[in-house]
Amino acid sequence: MKKCFIVLSILLCCMLYAFPVQADLIWGPDDNFYNRHARECTHINRMFTANGPDGVVIVYQSPESPQIITRLDNGTQTRISFTYQSADGVLWGIYENADQTGWLPMNYMNVIYDSISFAEEYAAEIVSESGILDTLYQNKEIYLWKYPGSETYDMIQTGDFLPSYESVYLDEKNRCWGNVGYYHGIRNVWICIDAPDADFDTLYPSGAPARGTAQFDQVETDAAESIQSPSKTTKRIVPKQNTAVVMLTVLLVLAVMLATAGLLRKFKQKE
Repeated sequence: MKKCFIVLSILLCCMLYAFPVQADLIWGPDDNFYNRHARECTHINRMFTANGPDGVVIVYQSPESPQIITRLDNGTQTRISFTYQSADGVLWGIYENADQTGWLPMNYMNVIYDSISFAEEYAAEIVSESGILDTLYQNKEIYLWKYPGSETYDMIQTGDFLPSYESVYLDEKNRCWGNVGYYHGIRNVWICIDAPDADFDTLYPSGAPARGTAQFDQVETDAAESIQSPSKTTKRIVPKQNTAVVMLTVLLVLAVMLATAGLLRKFKQKE
């Protein structure tokens, strides 16, 4: 009986340990500043292009530390997973590259046109209407597009489980598209309901339709330059050192030094 109780207790602990891992689908970056301010950060997970003054975007250790981690030449594309707004109103994005992380001003980053950009531009033409792809396309290859008219797509085998959509859009050729929130690990994509197995050349033989310029909401401050064309004459955005953290660090160092000196004095007195 005792052994059974121990086994059941172990199994229960394993289940409780596994539950939050399965429930939390958003993984945070391995960054000291993010770990301390995770609750204040916003998850965006979008691609951006560097567009800083003097042809470069500087990546800093944190929004509170001016220590330089690396520099991104204008035109460099990178994914920003989380943003953080500092006390002075500057929006910062976390930069991740292999084992290197840092923070950069989002005023110097242009968002790459994506599904979110499309939804914002064509909000008046997108209608809430839920449905599921016709069973005719079970166990067939279909295309999931970043947005209607995009040249970026994922080709996927459906199986018996078909994608469902929550809203629809009629394109320039009067074809119906559905927005798929999630399907086989792919999020926020579009499917051509009328021709889900058609490739780009079949759908758009004359080329992609013109789409507007993507925008990304910024917090405007006196220190912030334009996201589209940063001025070379305006002072570059640099993190403001957190004086409270610096003072706390100094006090801790002094406390350690005083404690060490006291211990050394005690040891000398005993000798």
